[in-house]
Amino acid sequence: MSQMPIDRVPFLRLLGLQQLPSEAGRSRLWLPELKDEFCNMLQAAHGGVLMTLLDVAMARAATSRAEAPTHTVVTVQMSSHFAKPGIGPLTAAGRVLAAGGSLCTCEGKVLDAGGDLVAHATGTFKYWRGTGGGVD
Repeated sequence: MSQMPIDRVPFLRLLGLQQLPSEAGRSRLWLPELKDEFCNMLQAAHGGVLMTLLDVAMARAATSRAEAPTHTVVTVQMSSHFAKPGIGPLTAAGRVLAAGGSLCTCEGKVLDAGGDLVAHATGTFKYWRGTGGGVD
């Protein structure tokens, strides 16, 4: 099933996040500019921004599967690890590790412009079958 366009989520529009083409079960995102409002005191990406990139990359991977039962998921669990400050344009990638009928386990990575690992996460996502909710 096709994914909901990323620009339909106001917070992601505010961040300036863009979705790049990728294959089924994977996702690629790009944050071309790190605005001052989204930085910490080190002038690096705030941890909340990195968590958002990881969450969205994994969620988009989960919904990109050809067998995905819905176009959206909600985050059930997420574990993240920060490797270094995220400075400059950032890319995020997600991939499905395992999927069933209602849950999907994924991993995500955020890389800086030099290709160095900024953050890594694993997460579990529930396919949302209800109405009016779940906009990951």
